[in-house]
Amino acid sequence: MIELDLLESKELREKLVSKTEVLEKVKKLLLIPGTEVATVRQVAEFYEVEESAIKMLIQRNRSELEEDGLQSLSGSGTKEFLESNKLLPSNFRGGFEIEGMRFSNRGNTLIPRRAILRIGMLLRDSPIAKEVRTQLLNIEEKTSNSTKTEDIDNEQALMLSVGMAYASGDLNAFAIATTKMMNFKNRHIEKLEESKRALAQGILEWEDRSRINFAVRKMAAFARISVPKAWTELYKQLKNKYHIDLQSRGKQPWIQYIKEDEWQKVIKSFSALCEYYELEPSEMFHDLELKENV
Repeated sequence: MIELDLLESKELREKLVSKTEVLEKVKKLLLIPGTEVATVRQVAEFYEVEESAIKMLIQRNRSELEEDGLQSLSGSGTKEFLESNKLLPSNFRGGFEIEGMRFSNRGNTLIPRRAILRIGMLLRDSPIAKEVRTQLLNIEEKTSNSTKTEDIDNEQALMLSVGMAYASGDLNAFAIATTKMMNFKNRHIEKLEESKRALAQGILEWEDRSRINFAVRKMAAFARISVPKAWTELYKQLKNKYHIDLQSRGKQPWIQYIKEDEWQKVIKSFSALCEYYELEPSEMFHDLELKENV
């Protein structure tokens, strides 16, 4: 997984948005006293950018940030929130303040930790945000390595059980141990078959071909390879298996030259790559927010 994947994939952000402890590891985070939320100004100061940059990011990603608890309150609603947290605002013309923090009578945006972290995953031109993304990717890599180690340990334990059952001469125990071992080895196959059947049943018709760009990027992220490498492997599959040489048809992006009668071969080639990396092909196309006319 690379930094760009966090910027472009909501699904990857969903996996990591609960890791709010990363914020304090990167820099001291100041919130409204006695609460677990920050103002737009506090978030801008944390990421060392202009308030306008945070406001624009919120405008573009409001639905996603509201899922994390971001809320815009009226002036009176803000006062009620502050007073419910035992804070007593003092008035000035056009607004009110708490310990030097100013709020508008017209309305205010309050941002909890999860939303602050998600902003860090979306904010491009901030060294602090980049460091937040680096820390998140490090956590994800350690988690993935831990999962791989656990799989190896489980497989070794199952192999030992098979060996012990065989040595004991207990055919029933040997059959049970062997079945468990085979089920473990084949744990991905059923999901992959279901995924390929879903694709074959028409999830991706010719009209859906624009989704392939997102799917390749998502596959690259989950397979931990670069996006260019993912595309190269897909083009290689098409050329070697189906003699479809898209690279000879024009300039990049070469996928634009795919013909309607070749589309299913693209899907088959993509599914083969997903299977190689133990991923579910149909899941790679779930972008959650892709518009029909994209």
